Amino acid sequence: MIEKKYFQRLFVTFGFMVVLSDGVQAQNQAKPIDDITNNNCKSSSMTSNSKTKAAKTLNFGDHTIYYEVRGDAENTLVFIHGWTSSIESWKFQLDAFSDYKVIAIDLPGNGKSSKHEESDYTMELFADSVNAVLTEEKVAKAFFFGHSMGFSVVEVVAQKYPDLCVGIGSIDGAHFELPDDERARKEWVEFNRSFAESLTEEKGRDEFINALFLPDTPNLLKEEVFEMSRQVPLIIGRSMITGVEKDMKYWAKRTMDIPCLAIHSPVYQLTEEYKKDFKAMYPQVEYHEIDNVSHFLMLEIPYKINQIIHDYLKKK
Repeated sequence: MIEKKYFQRLFVTFGFMVVLSDGVQAQNQAKPIDDITNNNCKSSSMTSNSKTKAAKTLNFGDHTIYYEVRGDAENTLVFIHGWTSSIESWKFQLDAFSDYKVIAIDLPGNGKSSKHEESDYTMELFADSVNAVLTEEKVAKAFFFGHSMGFSVVEVVAQKYPDLCVGIGSIDGAHFELPDDERARKEWVEFNRSFAESLTEEKGRDEFINALFLPDTPNLLKEEVFEMSRQVPLIIGRSMITGVEKDMKYWAKRTMDIPCLAIHSPVYQLTEEYKKDFKAMYPQVEYHEIDNVSHFLMLEIPYKINQIIHDYLKKK
């Protein structure tokens, strides 16, 4: 059994939403949906049917990307799911923003997208796949929201494709910052590898995801999260973790002066020092903390999350 304090270190040091600072530890072609392979996901109902949903696939290198488009407004919102998840994690958000074109993507290896167990699943690969979808949809600029590891994908998009990104949103998102100290950086890498090694069996997946819930998280939500995760082979989930190390060039200390919305649950027990460092990196950040909610807050309290996003976008 993985010790509870291991997960506490995960939250504080590796983090899906963590800063590790010094001394602290394709030819593209859209196809009809019927052509996609590896599609054994169940469909979940939306909160409304106010927009026509276009379900599409896109060839991207060796991968087939599944994504959905709603609306045809001038301004675009893009929603990126987290580790071993899918578009379904955003099911309460996708019809909630009628003034925007909304795009949600199953990252390669996740959801209804193709799953090649021999591939390397890095944040840069995911960011490139997002760019491919927006190029296919002729979207020149968008505001990106990422949940959990999806936010680290968004951060790579913002760095690699800055002209595409008008702003970013972290929904309890993964955020990495490498230490300057060589010894601390080595410890960072070793910890990342040890976490990946804990995911060699399904027991490791179960213990990790369970650590992201609170004691009173509804069982129905837990079941839904596990159902989404188990659609992704664990070897791919492990590759997503090791991929963080392969993308270290994106985790250097940096300042990104772009609009940023951050919404956090209490799961990671983030420190004031973390918040200060995050605000230093994103000077324009609007920071929200919500008590008594799990890591999957967009599913658990969708109206509150949607209202915060709506109010933020209205100001922009």
